[in-house]
Amino acid sequence: MASKIPEQTSSTEVLVETPKLPDKFADESYKLFSQVKVQPPTAEEAERIRKKNVQWILSFLCVGYHLMYVDKQTLGSSSILGILEDANLNSDQYNWLSSIFYFGYLVAEWPQNLALQRFPVAKWLAGNLVVWGSILLLHIPCNSFASLFVVRFFLGLAEACIVPAFLLTLSMFFTYDEQAVLMPIMWAAGNSSPITSGLLSYGVLWIDTGSFSSWKWFMVITGGLTIIYGVLVWFFFPDNPVSAHFLTLEERAQAILRIASNHSGIEQKRFKRYQLIEALKDPKTWLFFLHAWSQEMANGLTNQYSLIIKSFGFTTLQTTLLGCITGLTSLVSLVTAALVLAKTRNSRAWISVAAYIPPIISCILLITLPWSNRWGLLTAIWIRSTGGIPYSVVMIWAANCSAGHTKKTAVIALYHVGYGLGNILSPQLFQEQYKPRYIVTWWVILWIACVLPSFVVLYLRWYLAKENKRRELLAQRGLVREVGVIEHVSESGERREEVVDARQLDLTDRENLAFRYVL
Repeated sequence: MASKIPEQTSSTEVLVETPKLPDKFADESYKLFSQVKVQPPTAEEAERIRKKNVQWILSFLCVGYHLMYVDKQTLGSSSILGILEDANLNSDQYNWLSSIFYFGYLVAEWPQNLALQRFPVAKWLAGNLVVWGSILLLHIPCNSFASLFVVRFFLGLAEACIVPAFLLTLSMFFTYDEQAVLMPIMWAAGNSSPITSGLLSYGVLWIDTGSFSSWKWFMVITGGLTIIYGVLVWFFFPDNPVSAHFLTLEERAQAILRIASNHSGIEQKRFKRYQLIEALKDPKTWLFFLHAWSQEMANGLTNQYSLIIKSFGFTTLQTTLLGCITGLTSLVSLVTAALVLAKTRNSRAWISVAAYIPPIISCILLITLPWSNRWGLLTAIWIRSTGGIPYSVVMIWAANCSAGHTKKTAVIALYHVGYGLGNILSPQLFQEQYKPRYIVTWWVILWIACVLPSFVVLYLRWYLAKENKRRELLAQRGLVREVGVIEHVSESGERREEVVDARQLDLTDRENLAFRYVL
């Protein structure tokens, strides 16, 4: 294992030893470089590899995010398609169907992330996608709160692996700067899903099959598409660059060298207990957790949008089409954020804070506008969509600020535990007693889900910038090592040491002082 390195600047003498570990604990990239020796890619080669990665990885992830969000909105869409009447649901029961999904999500988050470390990422993801789609189809025979409660819980169990799998895959194929741009693009694909949901809802309203209600057709279509996508992921989506079928052996090695600026490995299938402990002791882990929880305190709106818009006095058909505008504003805002991130450096915090301003204005309008001003209230709902920007930006930021595969997996898991907790609580803000104006609800969302995460993001930036300056000073004093030692033991017990790039050692961000935190 790597030597321990003091983390405080108060010490005048810093002892930095060359990290050493057995070959079985090395990163997957080490195994590839043992088979093939290549030079770092030229600019032309790097661009060719990047385009292949975008073609195969980004396209799959964008489709996946879009389908996932259409699936997550099935309950909200079904609320105006007849599920409330067919299952005899009241408002409190409907809210609990939103919350129980995230109880399942929360229960499964740690086991799912451990499985992602232990098993091939793409294959585990594909299996969960097929299960997810199958559970969507199981909604169809449900005709009571109890039966829907059970299937919603199991739906949460299946979804717990999907976003972490996407994040791990993204971190294996792209540089941190590329990830900062690609994540909003992926989230734009996801958050534009109300366009699909709205048009699909509008379409199934015209299907007349007697007792087989419109919402059941919605489940058939979304569940079937998800199963098909899961099968495609199994056969065509790579587990990591080492197994990327669309790259040659030399290109796979160069794909890893192309992201060398990350100062991180790509994958390590052995669980490392010390990395988990480091993740739990790292203050930034809990700052990211706090952001995820606080921001998701507004996400109860996902399954309430249709009901809220309809309460403004619009018909069911009008509501399905007006809901599409939410997806359109999300798409435009997230693509704009991606363009800004592509043109700037270390601007994650500033973009995130700026994106919280429209939701703050939205809350104020929803609290103060008269009920008769339904278009003003509707506009306030639409401008909330920029809140998807900090979610997508900070989520990948959390992953980018962690190195060491076990630690990265743990940080991603804890981020989504916070996400799950927020989503368990947020639907309960929309209780019957607060209808129709939800004044108390909007006040809570304003302070907890808009103002608080803005300050968390600003503090994170200050904290990480301060640590980067400390590491720069150590580098200037020649106290940063960028190589390590792999120890081999033969069957006869003979030991042999090999000097390798530190990126092949699966070191954490605290062990590898050459690592720099993106801002």
